[in-house]
Amino acid sequence: VSKNELEWFHQDLEMQVKKWQQEKKENKENLKALRNTAKKHTDTNDRYLKTIDEKEKQYNVYLNTYLETSNKLANEKGKLEELIKKSQDNYQECVKRAIKAEISTLKNWKETEVCRLNGAVANAEANLKILKLLS
Repeated sequence: VSKNELEWFHQDLEMQVKKWQQEKKENKENLKALRNTAKKHTDTNDRYLKTIDEKEKQYNVYLNTYLETSNKLANEKGKLEELIKKSQDNYQECVKRAIKAEISTLKNWKETEVCRLNGAVANAEANLKILKLLS
């Protein structure tokens, strides 16, 4: 009976060893597949990080270009606003000078007309005197 039992134990042991070897083989294959997957994910992650770094550098270049352009345009806008204000002041001054010139011209015309009318009045008075003397 012992020999039979020993053979059964031996067979059981062999079956257990085969089972364990099969599990070991499957675990090795799973481990290899997991390592490959992990390597693929690591490589993909590295590519994404590299792409992100490149995009960030590109973004910084664009941002700096935008800021420089914005500052230049703001400076130009300030200069143009100053020129507009100066031009408006010059325009107002020219309008005032034009009004003064027109007033001066009208005063001169008025004085000329008054002198002419005074001359006509003097002529009329002289003619009246002559007519009175003649009559």
